[in-house]
Amino acid sequence: MNFNIQIMNFSIFIMSTVLLLTLFSPFGIFYGIRIARKKDFRTHKKIQNIIFYLCVFGVLALEILIRYSGGSGSLVSKSEYYGSDFFKYLLISHIVIAVLSYLLWAVLIIISNKRFKKSLPGRFSKSHKVFGYIIFIGLIYTAVTALIIYLMTLNLI
Repeated sequence: MNFNIQIMNFSIFIMSTVLLLTLFSPFGIFYGIRIARKKDFRTHKKIQNIIFYLCVFGVLALEILIRYSGGSGSLVSKSEYYGSDFFKYLLISHIVIAVLSYLLWAVLIIISNKRFKKSLPGRFSKSHKVFGYIIFIGLIYTAVTALIIYLMTLNLI
């Protein structure tokens, strides 16, 4: 097998794996929210932490792939949509919302894990819910745009 084909297959594998994680994350978060509503905060914490760390690992793997490949342009350059305004703005909005969502998610996880040991529910619970829902919406947007970008990148739509 040609080395370039092997690299391309590996790239598609990484992209597909990260896409599946990204598509799964809102469903996992929603399940975690349902668990929290039942007052099972320990399980809610485990679910949220596992999903967060899996997603961060996936994003890091994708980022390493992008850097190793020569930047995001090298992964999307074969797309017939490459260079179009729609693709460019979709990619930019995807990255901005994803980064903001992940940063907010990281902060919420750090604060929540520290406060979890003290008292539940507490004064932070209301803020936790608000930020949790904002993150949830951000992850849905990230998942939808990731799917569209993936399909456009591989010329599947």
